[in-house]
Amino acid sequence: MASPEGYLTGFIVLVWIFLSIRSDVFLTERNIGVLLSQVALIAITGFGMTLLMIAREVDLSVGSMQAFVGVLAMQSLNRWPYLLVGIAVAILLGVIVGLINSGLTLKLGITSFIVTLAMMQILRGAAYTSTSAAVQNDHKLSSFKRVFNGAIIEDPVRIPWPVAIMAFFFVLFSLIVAKTTFGRSLYALGSNPEAAALSGIHVWRLKTICFVITSALAGLSAFMLIARMNSGQNNAGFGFELQVIGAVLLGGASLAGGKGTILGTFLATLLLGSLNNGITLMGYNPNWQWAVTGIIILIAVLLDSVRRRVTQES
Repeated sequence: MASPEGYLTGFIVLVWIFLSIRSDVFLTERNIGVLLSQVALIAITGFGMTLLMIAREVDLSVGSMQAFVGVLAMQSLNRWPYLLVGIAVAILLGVIVGLINSGLTLKLGITSFIVTLAMMQILRGAAYTSTSAAVQNDHKLSSFKRVFNGAIIEDPVRIPWPVAIMAFFFVLFSLIVAKTTFGRSLYALGSNPEAAALSGIHVWRLKTICFVITSALAGLSAFMLIARMNSGQNNAGFGFELQVIGAVLLGGASLAGGKGTILGTFLATLLLGSLNNGITLMGYNPNWQWAVTGIIILIAVLLDSVRRRVTQES
């Protein structure tokens, strides 16, 4: 049975061929840059979610964090207009949310689905309350907008900052998952938590790290969003968690844990982003993107079910 990465690569090639035929704009350098920049926010959070789902947990609050962290980071920037202040606030808020999620899940024994579902609502409500349902915007962020809309390299190929940041985390977490004791312990934990605990793996510590990494990366992506849009919006991130989780599942992760790769998550995110980009370029109603995302998530869950059944029978 071919790997999820192999299937995804084939689908991406077919989609890109089809879209390049239907639209002369699709394969232009500008559109590919836009596509990868849009994909970057989902992929960066998805890398953290991949670790978390390998460990048999999930975080539904990453979408609301786009609003909550974005609004508070913007308010901080309105007061102290320094790039590092905004990044620090965004990541710190992510770390705090991750610690709360892990504490409630692991210490109280509540499933992460329920904990993060509640946190999703809490953060969304907090974002609306803290802004009186208004967008926070300040001209002082214009320099940061230029940074994140600019490129780390202009010649010979333009590489936007979000793409460079995504590439950094892709390499970092690929190495961590594949080459370190942490990565091996993570797969062991997800495959059989009881056996992992008996073998000396610190289950609570490992899962806590995964929760914190996921939330911290969601916070960073929230900051990247406000820097690009020059605004913190309390309605940002609706459906973001479904895009992230759908991409991770489509990339080969399992709801039962113990499976998933960073490469698979990136390829799945690229496939979803390509489909959404194509819908826009071909002039279809952008709301079809929600339907496509839902269908992809359903396909991902069905594939996960088939993979588990095949594994059990073999």
